[in-house]
Amino acid sequence: MSKNLGSITSKESLAKVFSLIQDRIPANKARIYEAGGGSVSWLPATIMSGTDVTVVDIDEGQLQRNKYAATKILGDIQTHAFPEGSFDLAVCYNVVEHLTAPDDAIRQFFHALVPGGLVFIGAPNPDSFSGWVTKMTPHWFHVLFYRHILGYKNAGHPGHAPFPTIFHPVVSPVALVKFCRDVGFNVLYFREYRGLMYDLLEEQRPFLGKLLNLTLKTANALVLWRKDLQNGNYHIVLEKPLGIKDAVH
Repeated sequence: MSKNLGSITSKESLAKVFSLIQDRIPANKARIYEAGGGSVSWLPATIMSGTDVTVVDIDEGQLQRNKYAATKILGDIQTHAFPEGSFDLAVCYNVVEHLTAPDDAIRQFFHALVPGGLVFIGAPNPDSFSGWVTKMTPHWFHVLFYRHILGYKNAGHPGHAPFPTIFHPVVSPVALVKFCRDVGFNVLYFREYRGLMYDLLEEQRPFLGKLLNLTLKTANALVLWRKDLQNGNYHIVLEKPLGIKDAVH
């Protein structure tokens, strides 16, 4: 896994991920599992068109607002089991950081995929500066930050971010890559990238944005640029190898 020195934006990384997915899943007939997908998909229309989408979420309100899924299931992705080979693609975006047992969810993804199927996970990076702040501060602080700094008036209300963050040890990038390989996945893509929070802060609170950038440059210098602490999020694409059945339950 590369150290990903330097920053890449979410948009740039997503473009690489979507290109990879389009090259590998069946066009216009893919079976997609959105794990914790709620009411909005991160996949573009070019991938979603003609697909059969199943969403599992613990929030009934989110499921009721979902307008694109053919199947909507109220359930927990850590325990909900599908028959082996049910899906060509599983997507779990901004979810694993909230789970008490993300390792169980990933095992469920492996089981549910066809051989050659993909998993796309996007999540905050607990080993970044923003991840460290998230771990060191209480949830009420996150709600106030979203409301009064980023301007999200409904922040913290039912069905609205931020949601309580757990950061199970397995969602740290190095640990996650190792665990997924142990489960049996091939890692096709991994990239840390600059979180959207920095762009929002620069747009809405320019002074705080500049101060934060200066702080991060100083912090990066202190770690001798071994990693870019500004990379607050990551994307990973996993493949269940061809010719393999369940390796881990």
